Amino acid sequence: MPLLSRTSQAADPSSRPGAFSGPILRLGKTPPPAGAVVTVPGSQIPLLRLELPPGLRGQAREQVARRQLADRTGLSPDSLSLRPFLPQTPAGQRSPKNRAGKSWTQVLVGDSPYLQSLQAISCRAVLPDYLTLPVARGIWTLTLEQIPAPEAAAGSQTAPTAGSVLLARLGPEDGFSALPAIALAMLQQALAAGTPERPQAILWTGPAETPVLTEVETLARAHDIALIHSPKEATALGLPHPQAFAHGELACDLRHNPMAARAQLSARVLPWRWPLLAGCLAALLWAAGERLQISRLEAAIQTQEARNQALVKSHFVPDGPVLDARLQVSRALSSLRQGSGADSGQADPLELTARLAEVITRGAASPADRRPELLSYRAPEGLLLALRLKDFAAADQLAAELRQAGLTTKLTDSRVNEAESGVRAEFVITGFAAAEPQPLSPQVQP
Repeated sequence: MPLLSRTSQAADPSSRPGAFSGPILRLGKTPPPAGAVVTVPGSQIPLLRLELPPGLRGQAREQVARRQLADRTGLSPDSLSLRPFLPQTPAGQRSPKNRAGKSWTQVLVGDSPYLQSLQAISCRAVLPDYLTLPVARGIWTLTLEQIPAPEAAAGSQTAPTAGSVLLARLGPEDGFSALPAIALAMLQQALAAGTPERPQAILWTGPAETPVLTEVETLARAHDIALIHSPKEATALGLPHPQAFAHGELACDLRHNPMAARAQLSARVLPWRWPLLAGCLAALLWAAGERLQISRLEAAIQTQEARNQALVKSHFVPDGPVLDARLQVSRALSSLRQGSGADSGQADPLELTARLAEVITRGAASPADRRPELLSYRAPEGLLLALRLKDFAAADQLAAELRQAGLTTKLTDSRVNEAESGVRAEFVITGFAAAEPQPLSPQVQP
């Protein structure tokens, strides 16, 4: 496991916000304090900008980013790990260019084994070295840092030499670190291309006596950019005060992998797929069984209808199609009754109807007490009367009045319907009684 040693950078205390006051250490062999920020070489963790469609989210966005990185580097997508660059301010808000959160376009990229080796480090955060520089909008921050010489290999005759690296922060959303010659060429290219935004000042926080500073002064003079040596000079020029870790850099901890967290969540959810699949399969089997039962019932109904139509065709409607079996059978039965001659000697239907109407109207206290619903005549049954009465007692009373009026009456049905009030009664009047009935209207005595 890699350990740590103290960096040679001397950070200006005034450039740090109150949210962080711990030391900044470079990756080495000395174990860090719990509140320290550990830096790794920025040349191994570059900050890249990708062209990602804004509509992509989650895993699809990560897959497209991996393919773009593979095309740029020529390496296998599995050999690289990326961390979406989503800085957060101390208040917990996204930086202005990453406020959407899920629509990130910048990534910190590194070798997968190297980033895995950083997981065991216990500290405040692990960041690329260029993200520890104080910065503000409109200001580029540069510094030259000495890299300690590595240990000599056993049996080696050549003593290792120390080197230097130029750290550059091109605004809150950009930065890099590289050898001085490469870094100066990258700065020249950035100024020539016009991206990122042209700075109004360059803040130098490195050594005062170095050839690199001379080249930086020449670059600033060629592009008419002010060169300052402390954050206080930026305030004098009317620019924001450069601060370290004031733009949410601590949220870009290289030990935190949001993609790994999503993979762990998928691993937790994965065991639930079998019970869910079993439940779906059970529901499908139940639906299939219900559908099979419905099909059987429909087939049985169709078979019974075919049998009924065959019987009607055989006994009642030998000629022509069977369109309405109930109506056609009723008509056939009526014709058979009329042809049998059983209606001989029956009373005149009109006389029966007149006598019936006289009894109903005479005995009703109000029209609502006796409401006729059906009056029909069929030979040889006779006259069929259906009407609505108050109760069953009223039906018996009406039957008695009809008999007193000399009508041969039979109460064939009386029932209650929940949808309507009262009792529905059906009477069959077949004719007049043998004895002459008493007159219904009262006689006036002399």
